[in-house]
Amino acid sequence: MSTTIGLTISFIAFLGASGLTAKSVFTDAKVNYKLLFSLASIAVVFQLISVKSILFAEGELHFPLAAMCLLVNVLITSVLTIRSLKHANLTILLVTYLFSALLCLGLLIVPSDASIYSGSIVDSSTPLFIHVVLSMAAYCVLVIASLYAVQFRYIDAKLKAKTLSLNSHLPPLNVVESQQFRLMSIGLILLTVALITGFAFLDNMWSKEYAHKTVLSVIAWGMFAVLAYGHKQYGWRGNNSAIATIIAAIVLTLAYFGSRFVKEILLN
Repeated sequence: MSTTIGLTISFIAFLGASGLTAKSVFTDAKVNYKLLFSLASIAVVFQLISVKSILFAEGELHFPLAAMCLLVNVLITSVLTIRSLKHANLTILLVTYLFSALLCLGLLIVPSDASIYSGSIVDSSTPLFIHVVLSMAAYCVLVIASLYAVQFRYIDAKLKAKTLSLNSHLPPLNVVESQQFRLMSIGLILLTVALITGFAFLDNMWSKEYAHKTVLSVIAWGMFAVLAYGHKQYGWRGNNSAIATIIAAIVLTLAYFGSRFVKEILLN
C-alpha cells in the first residue's frame, strides 16, 4: 500500500473521530465510544502502514522528518486513546485527533520527493537506533504531560471565572494534575536514559551539527528534573508548575525538531 493511500485513510478516520468528539464536547451529546475508538484505531493502523513505507522507502531503514513526526503522533494518539478508556478526557482527544488529521493532510500536500521524506540510513543494531527509540518515547510521554498541563491551565481558568458547567466533559482538576506529574516523571526517566546512552555510545553529541540539540535537550531535562524534585520535596503544583512543564516541552521540541524543520521545510 502506498503512503498516499495510508495517509488519506488516516486523515478521513481522524476527521471522523474529531467530529464525534467535538459533537460531544460542544453539545453535551453522549459520545459513541465504540465508534470513536474504532475510527481512532483505523487511523493509527494506517498511519503505521504509512510509516513503514516511508522508513523502508529506499530499501534500508532511515529516519526522515516525515516518519519521525508520524511515529511521535502514533505514540501520543495511541497512549491518549487507551488512557481515555479508564479516564475519559474528550477535550484532549479532540485536540489530538484534530492535530493528527492536520498532520496527515500536511504530509499529503507535501510532494513525495521532498527532503522531508528522505533521511540518513540507520542500522537497527546500533546504539544510535536505541538512542533514537528512547528519545522518541521520552518525547511522546513528556508532550502528553504538557497537554495535561495545558488542560490544567484551561480548567483552572474556567473555575476561577466560574464558567465551568456541572455537566462539563472536563475531568476534575486534581486528576489532571496527578496525570501531568505522573507522566512527567516517567518521561524524565526515559529522557535520562536516552541522554546517558547518547553520551555513552555516540561520538557526535557535541559536534557542530548536533551541539544545539544536546544543549537544548539537557536544558529541557534540567527543567523537568527540577519540577519533579520540587513537586516531590516541596509540593510544587498549580499554574506555575503547569507553565514550566509547557515551556520545558517546547524546549525539548526545539531540540528534537527545530533544526530538521528549518533544513527540510524552510530551506528545502
